[in-house]
Amino acid sequence: MDYLEFLKSKIEIATDTGFTVDRSSINKALKFHQGDAVAWALKGGCRALFESFGLGKTVQEIEFCYQVIRKFGGRALIVCPLGVKQEFIRDAECILGYEKPVYVRNMKEVEAAKASILITNYERVRDGDIEPSYFMATSLDEASVLRSFGSKTYQTFLDKFKDVPYKLVATATPSPNKYKELIHYAGYLGVMDTGQALTRFF
Repeated sequence: MDYLEFLKSKIEIATDTGFTVDRSSINKALKFHQGDAVAWALKGGCRALFESFGLGKTVQEIEFCYQVIRKFGGRALIVCPLGVKQEFIRDAECILGYEKPVYVRNMKEVEAAKASILITNYERVRDGDIEPSYFMATSLDEASVLRSFGSKTYQTFLDKFKDVPYKLVATATPSPNKYKELIHYAGYLGVMDTGQALTRFF
């Protein structure tokens, strides 16, 4: 066995834990590549969209959440920097034609909200104001906050989101491909334990 074969023997393929969606049920406002990405993410269940700026991550995140709620009920949570929450609200209403997502600051506001898709910021989750396990689906926008393994945000999010059935990560393509960063995303999504990945490959 040469070294390349040795490395290939260590590759772990992420299993699909989601469902197959009828492409005709995906919002027609999505461009072809966006619809494909959403269908792929729903089939995988816990997936990452590494897309450059301008490819429409926002509408894909909303559609991912919408499709999960449509099939299973419950609620979805989009976690994003405060500065972009208006973009999610605008795209949901004006592009996709869905109900207005509601920004929430704590679980009391979550329970009082009428909308099925809610929005909050990273600090609210990290500091314990919002409990992710309450939600059927979650999406992390600008998820590069997970890059640093030792950070409070990463360690907190790994545990808080572990029982969420459908998880999406959306961020610009890691460039250059930083392996440790990709491993952190894999750990958050439940594809492979971070410690196991580091010892397996490095």
